[in-house]
Amino acid sequence: MYTQGLTKIIDEVVDKVLVDLEKSFQEILRDVEALIKKEREETLRSAEEIVETFEKRSEMMKSRISSLTQVKVRGRKLEVLEECVNKVVERTLEVISEKAERGELDEQLEKMLKEAMDIVNVKRLKVYTSLRLRERLRTVIKNLPMKDVDIVVEDEPVETVFGIIVKSSDGSISYDNRIETKLERLRPEIKKTVALLIS
Repeated sequence: MYTQGLTKIIDEVVDKVLVDLEKSFQEILRDVEALIKKEREETLRSAEEIVETFEKRSEMMKSRISSLTQVKVRGRKLEVLEECVNKVVERTLEVISEKAERGELDEQLEKMLKEAMDIVNVKRLKVYTSLRLRERLRTVIKNLPMKDVDIVVEDEPVETVFGIIVKSSDGSISYDNRIETKLERLRPEIKKTVALLIS
C-alpha cells in the first residue's frame, strides 16, 4: 500500500515535472523562434542597407566614370580640333609659299603694302620682309603710282612665308601685315569651320 501511494506521488510529480518541462520547452521554443525572427529581420535589414550602400556607391562610381570619360572625350576632341586647325594653317602656308616662289602673289604683295601704308599713314616708311621676298617687294614698290611717299626696303630680314612689316621712319607706328599674323587673327574662324566639319 505504502509502495502504491509512493508510486502515485512519484507519478504525479513526474507528470507535473513533465508538464512544467513541456511549458518550459514551449517557452524556450517561442523565445528561440522570436530570437531567430529578430536575427533574420536584422540580417535582412543589414543586407538591404549593404545593397543600398553598394548601389549608391555603384551609381556614384558610374557617374564619376561617366564624367571622367566625358572630360577625356572633350579633351581629345579639343586636341583633334587643334591638330586639324594647325594642319590647315600649315597647309595654307605651304601653298602660299609655293605660289610666292613662282611669283603668283605679286599682286597680293602690292595689296598688302597698300593696306599697311593706309594704316601707318605717313610719308616716310620702312618696309621689312624676308630675304626671299625682298627683290619682289622692290619691284612692286617701283611700280606703285604713288610718288609722294618715300619707301625704304630695309636689309634686316623678318621671318615670314609671305608678307611685310611696315613702320614709320621713326619707328613710332608699325603694322604687321604678314600672312602668319593674318592666319593667327583668323584662327578662331578657322577653328569654327573645322569644328563644324569634324562634329
